[in-house]
Amino acid sequence: MFRTQRAADADWSGRTLSALRARRWEERVAQLGKVRNGALLGLTAQELRFRIEESWQAVPRKTARARQQEEAFQVVLKALPRQADCLAISEHSLLERLLMQCGCAELEDLEELEAALALRHRLWVDVGYLQGRVVARLDSRLAQPLREAMDRPAHNGLRMRLFSVHATLSGLLYIAGALDDSAPQRLFMEQVMQSDPQDEEAAHMARHYLWAAYDCVDYPQGVLLVHAALADPSPLAYGWDPPPEAPPLDAAQLLGGMQGVLPVEKALDDALIRQLRHALRPSQDAKLCVQELRLLAKQGAPLEALHHVLAPSLCVLETPAIRHAVRALWQGAPRWEGCGAPASQAVQ
Repeated sequence: MFRTQRAADADWSGRTLSALRARRWEERVAQLGKVRNGALLGLTAQELRFRIEESWQAVPRKTARARQQEEAFQVVLKALPRQADCLAISEHSLLERLLMQCGCAELEDLEELEAALALRHRLWVDVGYLQGRVVARLDSRLAQPLREAMDRPAHNGLRMRLFSVHATLSGLLYIAGALDDSAPQRLFMEQVMQSDPQDEEAAHMARHYLWAAYDCVDYPQGVLLVHAALADPSPLAYGWDPPPEAPPLDAAQLLGGMQGVLPVEKALDDALIRQLRHALRPSQDAKLCVQELRLLAKQGAPLEALHHVLAPSLCVLETPAIRHAVRALWQGAPRWEGCGAPASQAVQ
């Protein structure tokens, strides 16, 4: 989903992945009202017009509210089978849960909330509060058409191709930090949709998949896909001309990117995890703590910031062995382009 425009936190403890996710949750839910029975139901004429304008559907304009509502619903129905094929993985999972839970599901984390907001852009669900809980509610008229669309053999084949492309793009984003969306869009059209490059509808669906599946920001050359942990994408968004593309990689590097830790980083992670095993507060997980430190290092955090972020998680004073392992991780984690490392060291 597109990020809201806000300045990056000056304190590195506010730039950890967990802090970013918590802040985004608060920002998203602050904009919600009472949930309705679907994306198109229970809206005033002005609300309906705004909902359609911000949607991902090409709905012809009608003057009367009832006619506009019906026109939008018919557009949704017509596009539904092909759009159901191209849902982001998080959208598809949430939709399956909605269909199993009679069309209403409580949203448990940021990933589900942003999946629900993407489905609202498709005019399939509404998102809001119900008895103090944040929920998504599916338009009940879409339940049976969605079941039929998702039961098609062609749907299952396309989803298998989508999983493969998603893993590749996620790996590339971990390695590069950010990618211009044009090459991923072409990849999705060619390998997932297997469509003609001139198919305009397919291009829109590929673009909407990327917007739903990854963090996005606008930048001078178009749209930039950014890694979820990258707190401040502005050095990458405004520091490149031409737009950033995937670096050359070998199989081990790409596999590491897909797994969220490069081969060169794995040993450094393991060494610090061993030192933290009996040094953390009971509520802290060593693997997650080390992941957050590594992701800060990749975006150019100074060594002192890593120690500052780690300190509240410790139940003992930092030992020399912990300090050595933190420094080794900080020195060895390849930086993302534009985040403080020479280009030759961006991928190892």
